[in-house]
Amino acid sequence: MNLSSGPPCKGSVITCLAVFLCACHEVREPVSKIDISEVRTADQLLSGFYQLEDGAWRWTARAFSAALKPPDGAEQRGATLELQFFIPDSQIESLGPMTLSANTDGHVLDPETFSKGGTYVYSRKIPSEALATSLLPVRFSFDKAKEPFIGDGRELAAIVSRIELHTD
Repeated sequence: MNLSSGPPCKGSVITCLAVFLCACHEVREPVSKIDISEVRTADQLLSGFYQLEDGAWRWTARAFSAALKPPDGAEQRGATLELQFFIPDSQIESLGPMTLSANTDGHVLDPETFSKGGTYVYSRKIPSEALATSLLPVRFSFDKAKEPFIGDGRELAAIVSRIELHTD
């Protein structure tokens, strides 16, 4: 490849992401629902996720991202993004309230603050114009996380079990 001619992905970020997912990770059919326990969807977890634990969940770093296939009809009706996660009581006790923010290409979603440990679903509407794509990258970010400690080099924010994009 001649690097002086520029990067191979001259189109949109979505096109580059689709090429990356399909070519590098061999994802044959991206899905709209990522169940963290399913190994076949792990390639749609783009960054900030740690290894699968107990066959059911993964810790995340403060910032993490995934790519979801918009469900049928979402380009006309819009869709709802849902992130199911757990914040241990110990996280809140040591860090204080944690705020989760998210965005898709060009669409900032309203943040939400969590003041107690527990299981939550962060749910936000995604407008139809954001869903005219084959893959939708979603970037999540907590305002704080536990710093890595000796013996475990991970920055820990929350435990995620599911990410989904669905129409109503």
